[in-house]
Amino acid sequence: MSEKEEVTGVDLLRAHLATIQPGELADTTDLERLLAACWDQFSGDYGGMDGYKLLGRTEDVTWLPPKLTFTIERHGGTIMGSTRAELQHWEVNVEQKTAVIVKCGHRQLKPMAERIYIKPLVESILAAIRSGSENELVAKHDDGTFSLNTTLIFPKGSAVRMTLEGRRKRLREAVATVLVKEGWQRRGNDMFRPPTG
Repeated sequence: MSEKEEVTGVDLLRAHLATIQPGELADTTDLERLLAACWDQFSGDYGGMDGYKLLGRTEDVTWLPPKLTFTIERHGGTIMGSTRAELQHWEVNVEQKTAVIVKCGHRQLKPMAERIYIKPLVESILAAIRSGSENELVAKHDDGTFSLNTTLIFPKGSAVRMTLEGRRKRLREAVATVLVKEGWQRRGNDMFRPPTG
């Protein structure tokens, strides 16, 4: 057999698909293996997708010649602490040898952190600071400065890292916006010095 007649991975995939009735596919084991083996022979923006990542992970696989469509769950965000996985909807054209993401969505993997309303917390903090008293939200220091107890308000483990950092930042900024307008000086993220004079 000459080089020109050599059977490619895409040829094997096409031959397999030729034996399948159009429509949604139930058993995709062989299909995934063949597609994974020739994945790098398709043109398109892979979005970090490698062929081996297809194995055992494709969902909603449909064959409507010449297009093969499927959904796959990607976990890049979960590594960073997200509770949601990205769902990529792919379209593979076996004639044109293209593979493209046609739509993206998300799937909730773990319950989302309970919704927190910052405004009541900010009002309680401002009331304590303005009255010169301290509570579980703020601490008063000997030099008259106040500090926010953000790590007590939003303790470690109360939400995933990204959510936790976002909540602490929003609280700090909301308090700082009001206090700075009232003449307080910001000393670091959580520390505020009262107006002078």
